[in-house]
Amino acid sequence: MNLKNSGYCDCVLRVDVSSGETRSEPLPEPAVRLLLGGKGLGAYYLYHELRPGTDPLGPDNLLIIHTGPLTGTTAPTAGRFGSTTKSPATGTYSDAYCGGFFGQTLKYAGYDALIFSGAAPAPLLVVIENGVASLLPAADLWGKTIPETVAALKQRYPEAGWQSLVIGPPGEKLCNIAGIFNETRALARGGVGAVMGSKRIKAILVRGSGTVKVHDRAAFDRANQLAYRAVRMSSSISRLKVEGTANILEFINMVGALPTRNFQSGQFAGADEISGDAWKKQSWKRDYACFGCPINCSKVTREVDGKVLEGPEFETIYALGSNCAIADQDAIIRMALLCDEYGIDTISAGAVVAFVMEAHEKGIIPAADLDGLEPRFGDCRTALTLIEKMAKVEGCGVWLNAGVAKIAERYPAAKPFAMHVKGLEMPAYHPNAAKGMALGYAISERGACHLRGAPLTEVLGGADPLTITGKARLFRDHQSESALYNSVVLCHFPSFGMTLKELYQLVNATTGFEIADVHEFEKIGERINTLCRLFNTREGFARPQDTLPERNLRQPMPDGPARGQVVELDPMLDEYYVLMGWNANGEPLPQTLEKLLPGLV
Repeated sequence: MNLKNSGYCDCVLRVDVSSGETRSEPLPEPAVRLLLGGKGLGAYYLYHELRPGTDPLGPDNLLIIHTGPLTGTTAPTAGRFGSTTKSPATGTYSDAYCGGFFGQTLKYAGYDALIFSGAAPAPLLVVIENGVASLLPAADLWGKTIPETVAALKQRYPEAGWQSLVIGPPGEKLCNIAGIFNETRALARGGVGAVMGSKRIKAILVRGSGTVKVHDRAAFDRANQLAYRAVRMSSSISRLKVEGTANILEFINMVGALPTRNFQSGQFAGADEISGDAWKKQSWKRDYACFGCPINCSKVTREVDGKVLEGPEFETIYALGSNCAIADQDAIIRMALLCDEYGIDTISAGAVVAFVMEAHEKGIIPAADLDGLEPRFGDCRTALTLIEKMAKVEGCGVWLNAGVAKIAERYPAAKPFAMHVKGLEMPAYHPNAAKGMALGYAISERGACHLRGAPLTEVLGGADPLTITGKARLFRDHQSESALYNSVVLCHFPSFGMTLKELYQLVNATTGFEIADVHEFEKIGERINTLCRLFNTREGFARPQDTLPERNLRQPMPDGPARGQVVELDPMLDEYYVLMGWNANGEPLPQTLEKLLPGLV
């Protein structure tokens, strides 16, 4: 079968930055048929090519940038792309995804994926145009912020159509919370920017004039029409258009699941001041959409200190807002701007500030260790200063950039309220008030994650968020769907309207793989998740690491609708492991591997 007529370029670019060698190779077709692309493809390469115990910041780690069969088509949100690597923050399999305009550009340049290995002796700029790759010196860009680097690249390459991936100083200095930025969009979580920095790659610049061909154009057009109709008819997507991702903040607060004061509570008294409606009235000036997106969920703010911010979205508002007990929109914008300018993850950055606030208030981290700062909940000025130190990697910001888990090792008395899973800081839903989400945080292969099949239906309606009954199956089903969206590769937001049937029809028409039915399609997602689990078990992760902070397991929620609740995790883990065909320690059974991963492991 000719993959070039089935949504793929059938070309992977390998770049050994140690030697400067580049070479192209075809996709591994048997694996692609079983795993589709994106997350599945990244997991395949990482599992097969990394030795157990590989140093995430060493030359043997891989940085994989990948697309999927739907990337660059006219399917809704088809400009998305992802990355896969071994995380320096967690030591686990780690992937991240990004919107913007880089994904389809990489496909138009002729590549399904880029695989970087080695470590360059000096900073590099990787330039890719229509199947030709060049490695150029970039010492003059090293040390620059994201906007400074982007501006320098645009001056050097003024022609239209170029798209870039860039790291800032925290990535260069191998900080655990550093991301990779496509201008204002980010591959943010798990320290992926530090991996790029360890390879001394400052930026990747791509341009292409190719196209993406689908297997059956007539069938694709019919499937695409149905997909867009489902997106247009969704009331959830309509709310995204109006108030962005922040549209859910008031409701999440009402049900007691909005993390506040480092997860001490699930309700924030200042929620009305940072709700979607409040941002729309006070700060947002226009909408922004990624390539091929009919949703326009992103918003652009008014000027603050002469700058505008794309965002903030819900996770950033939680992390820099309610979790730090801050309800000041200007302060949140300023902190988010620093994160975007220097290249760090807003979720992890806000989680670190909230953790330090609580630890300082409890006398565990003294002001002397924080360059004389005395951070307290609600203190905008000190929060901004801490973020600035982290962004610039100065003073206490050097060790704060290691993340919550490493800080807790430095101050063991703070471990009971170190809010992370496997070393990755927690997103914007309080586990005690959303127990399916609690299971999702515990199980996620990359650490605490709201996008690993997060069953938001339990919070937004349709399931009781305070019961554990049925949550293992709910999470398993959504986890498979999440893996499929990340492998084809599309944004998750169309799934608020589309069902797996619409996605299945798009994939079959694009690839011609003749996947039998939706049930078989869903099995592909389960296969991908099992492969990711295999990588982690090989690295020593099992049931003991599928856990939550003590605050969730043993400290009852003090207030709100979830008052008195803790997370009863073990029964959900038992049920989930059985559903996945894993043993009691969370390791996939031989018969499960034989059924799901024939010829792949």
